[in-house]
Amino acid sequence: MTHRNFFRTVLLTSVLVSATVLAQTPYDEGQRALRDQDWNVAAEQFKEAIKADKKTADASMYWRAYALYKTGLQKEAERQVATLERKYPDSRWVKEARVLQIEHDDSEPVIADVTDKNGMDEDLRLFALAQLMERDPDRALPLVLDMLKSTDSESVREDSLFMLGMSDDPRAQEAIARIARDSNNPKLQADAIHMLGVSGNQSSINLLSGLYGESASMEVKEAVIQAYMVADESGEMVKILTGLLKTEQDTDMQINIIRTLGMMDATDELRKIYPTLTSLDTRVAVLEAYFLAGDTDTLRQVLETETNPELRVTAIRGIAMDDDAGSMALLESIYDKATSIEEKKSILESLVMMDDAEDLAMKIVRTESNTELRRDAIHVLGVMEATEAMAELYANIGEKELRKQVLESMMVADDIEGLQKVLQTEKDEELRAQAIQMLAVSDDDGAAEYLVELYPRASHTEKQAVIQSMMIMENAEGLMELMKTETDPELKREMLQMLTIMDSEESDQYLFEMLEKKG
Repeated sequence: MTHRNFFRTVLLTSVLVSATVLAQTPYDEGQRALRDQDWNVAAEQFKEAIKADKKTADASMYWRAYALYKTGLQKEAERQVATLERKYPDSRWVKEARVLQIEHDDSEPVIADVTDKNGMDEDLRLFALAQLMERDPDRALPLVLDMLKSTDSESVREDSLFMLGMSDDPRAQEAIARIARDSNNPKLQADAIHMLGVSGNQSSINLLSGLYGESASMEVKEAVIQAYMVADESGEMVKILTGLLKTEQDTDMQINIIRTLGMMDATDELRKIYPTLTSLDTRVAVLEAYFLAGDTDTLRQVLETETNPELRVTAIRGIAMDDDAGSMALLESIYDKATSIEEKKSILESLVMMDDAEDLAMKIVRTESNTELRRDAIHVLGVMEATEAMAELYANIGEKELRKQVLESMMVADDIEGLQKVLQTEKDEELRAQAIQMLAVSDDDGAAEYLVELYPRASHTEKQAVIQSMMIMENAEGLMELMKTETDPELKREMLQMLTIMDSEESDQYLFEMLEKKG
C-alpha cells in the first residue's frame, strides 16, 4: 500500500467507525452503505442527502464523489468534486476532495521506488505537497512546479497538474495555460485542458474558448468539450456548447458536442437544435442524447412525426433502453402499426433490453405472419432465458423450422434441462439430431456424459449427431469410449476421422497405438 493510500485508509476508517449504527437519514444510510462497500447505494444515498440536509451537503458531496470513484465513474466523481469546490469553497471537505482526486489513480508511478536523501519517494512527496499547498501555497507552489518539470512519471505529472489546477495563484494558472497550449505531449496537454474545466473560473473558461477556436486538432477540441462539461452544469456552459455547435463544420465534432449536451441534460436546447440539423448522423446523435438526458417523452414525440427509418429505429432503442412506465405498451402499439420489416426487427432487438418483454415476444411468435420475424422473436426469448415460454412453444408449434429455432434458443439460454426433455419425448430424427448438436454447443459439463449414455439406443442419424457433437466439444475421451462398442464400420470410420482432426494428447496416443499395432 502506498503512503497516500495508507493515509486515506486511516482517514476513511476513522470516519466510518464513528458513523451511527442505526441509520435513519440518507446521510446515515450512505455511511452504512460505505461500511458495506455497496458503492452504488452509497452514491445514491449521498445524492439524496445533498438535497435533504444543507448542513451536511458538503460532506455528502465528498462521500458521493468517493463512492463514485469506487464504482469507476471517474468523470461523474470529478464533476461532484468540482461542484463541492464551487458551492462550499471554505469547507474542510474541499481539501479532502482535492487529495481524493490526486490519490485516485490505480496505476503505479513509473519511478515510485526512487527516493531522495530524506527517504521520500515521489508518492509521499505528492501527498505532502497536497497538504502543504493548503497551508502554505507560496512556499509549496515552486516545489510542485519543479516536480512537474523534473518527473519522468506520467501519473506524477497528472497529480502535480491537478494541484496546480486547485490553486488560485497566477503562477499556477500560467503553468496550466502553457501546458494546455503545448502540443508536444498530447496526453499532458489533454490533462491540462481538463484541469481548466475543473478549476471552472472565468479565465479558464476564456482560455478554453480560445483553445477551441485556434486549434486544428480534433483531440484538443474533444478535450475542450469535455472540460466544458466538467466546468459547470449551469446554463452558461450549455450556452457556450450550443454556440460552438452552430459554428462547427466537422460532423464528428458536432456529434461530440451533441452527446455532451445530452449528458448535461440540455434537453430544451436539443429540441431546438433537432429541426435545424440536415445531417442524418447528427440527428441520430440528438436522439441518442435525449436518451442520455433521460428524456424519453421527446423520443415518443419524435416517433409520432418522424418518417426516416433510421431515426425511428434510434428512437425505439432509446425508449427500450430507458424501459420506463408505458414503454412496453408503446412499442407493442408501434409494432402493430409498423409496415416495414426493418422497424419490426428493431423493436424485437430492443425487447432484450427490457424487463417483462416476454409476453410481447410470445404474442409476436403466435400472431406474426412473417416467418423471419417469428424466428427473431423466438431468438429473443432465448436471449431472455425464457425457458418456460420456449418449452410451451416447442410443444405447440407445428412448423419444423420454427421448432429447430426453439431448440437453438434453448441453447442460447443454456437450457440444458429443456433440451434433454426434448430428447426424452421427441420422435422426429431431424429434431432429435438438432437437440443433440445444441447440447454440444452449449458446452455444459454434463452434456458429453449425457450424450455417451444416449448413444447406444440412438438411431444412425442421431449417432452421427453425437459423433459430431463430440468433435464440437473437443471430447476425445468420449469418442474413444464410443468406439469401444460401435460395430458399424461407417460410424467407426467417422469417429477415427474426428480423432485425427482433434489436437489432443489422448487422441494422438490412441491413434499411435492403433497404427503401431497395425504395423
